[in-house]
Amino acid sequence: MTKVLVNFIQDRSGSMQSVWEETLNGFRAFIKELREKGEKDGVDYLVSLTTFDTLVEAPVIAEPIKNVDLNVLAKHGPRGSTALYDAVGATIQNTDANRHDADKIIVVVVTDGHENSSREWTKDRLHSAVNAKLNAGDWTFTYLGTQPETWDDAQALGLHRAAASSYDPLRTPAVYTALATSVLRMSSSPHRSTDDLLGLFTTPEERISAGIKKEPAKAEEKKEEETGSKPADKSHWR
Repeated sequence: MTKVLVNFIQDRSGSMQSVWEETLNGFRAFIKELREKGEKDGVDYLVSLTTFDTLVEAPVIAEPIKNVDLNVLAKHGPRGSTALYDAVGATIQNTDANRHDADKIIVVVVTDGHENSSREWTKDRLHSAVNAKLNAGDWTFTYLGTQPETWDDAQALGLHRAAASSYDPLRTPAVYTALATSVLRMSSSPHRSTDDLLGLFTTPEERISAGIKKEPAKAEEKKEEETGSKPADKSHWR
């Protein structure tokens, strides 16, 4: 059986208040999907939850998914600012200390804003830490944001632009269900990691239905793929 540790990093800043109920429903749906389908897919899931506003908290660290309280996120409601760098950095540290021999690590970052209040982690320090994990070959990061700058914000963390997607917060339950689908498919696949979790492990129709948007390829990248002048980096997996 494959052991997969899923780290869910959830923005709980004050701006999330208007869509918090949708977010709670989405998180419950995400955990239910993995819990119900993981065992028959031959996957043993561990789950960590990191919540962040001005402060970072880790109410769940590498717990077997059957033990995860579906209502745990409801105990950590919206407040404060957005310490995004601290949240991702703390999650990496917690995972290093509590990996439990997981075969694959999947990190999901969900935010509706920009970094504005981290104290422990700088952009450069976090970029180096993320890059080290990507080079390890068994870490997958995916970034979901609501802002037009979503792809730039993901790159600031050290992620490939393909790792980022934008979403409609009013459709969060559908978004988190699609996210669960991608995690299930990636976890049961032979691939150890990917730079494009949602792009490769959901269909265009599934993303459209959930209101998830991938950044369109640049014109020159499209031309390279169409003409074969350069091998298209379409796999984004290892």
